[in-house]
Amino acid sequence: FEGGIGAAAVLIQNDRRPRVLRYHLGSTDEHTVYEAEAVGLTLAAQLLTTERDLALPAAIYVDNQAAIKSGDVFNTKPGHYLIDHFRSAISRLRKNTRCRADDITVSWISGHDGVEGNEKADDEAKKAAKGDSSSRARLPSYLRKGPLPLSVSALKQAQHAATAKRWAAMWAKSPRFEHLSKVDPRMLSGSFVKLAATLTRRHTSLLVWLRTKHTLLNAHLHRLSKSDSPDCPHCPGVREDVLHFILGCPQYVRER
Repeated sequence: FEGGIGAAAVLIQNDRRPRVLRYHLGSTDEHTVYEAEAVGLTLAAQLLTTERDLALPAAIYVDNQAAIKSGDVFNTKPGHYLIDHFRSAISRLRKNTRCRADDITVSWISGHDGVEGNEKADDEAKKAAKGDSSSRARLPSYLRKGPLPLSVSALKQAQHAATAKRWAAMWAKSPRFEHLSKVDPRMLSGSFVKLAATLTRRHTSLLVWLRTKHTLLNAHLHRLSKSDSPDCPHCPGVREDVLHFILGCPQYVRER
């Protein structure tokens, strides 16, 4: 949110005043939304652990399915260590309260259902993204030790975005930019690579020739002084360019 990544959890129990925990992870260049969701789970576990007279069963609702699914398996992907913190916290809570496994559950909830607790959590997460964290003493112990390690995924995405931006700026200054932009305005997005992915090398070459108009037609050959006239040999007075060759020349009506 506004270039920042934040996590929040809200505990709503009976008629008590909602309790909130917030944590600011850093910028979007340093951390991912997945990390924020995982930290949010640990904040939820912290709220349950520190709640007096906790009423069971308790349900933790999350609007990110990836965070929920990742809690069921061991994984070495970036950010998964945060899920390990959550699992450890829930295990300690179950042991201390001597509750059954199904007394504390994690469930998915749509982020657009307008549920009071979910809307409140979203608002608090936005505050956290702007840098507003709860006091360190209230946070889980692993969050009191200082900033979290930077996310490899976020750093790669930031580097890729910066490289693409520099590439676009350099390309705009190229003497070939004006001409090739007319051929393919989305060249830097890799649109041609996707288009030609299923073509043979021969067909790809033909497509390049036609798109760039660098073909063995008289209109191009005449510019290279390889033909005496730019006209079509079958249509006197008409330039033999790509458009004429494909759509206009009567010589190739049968082939069309």
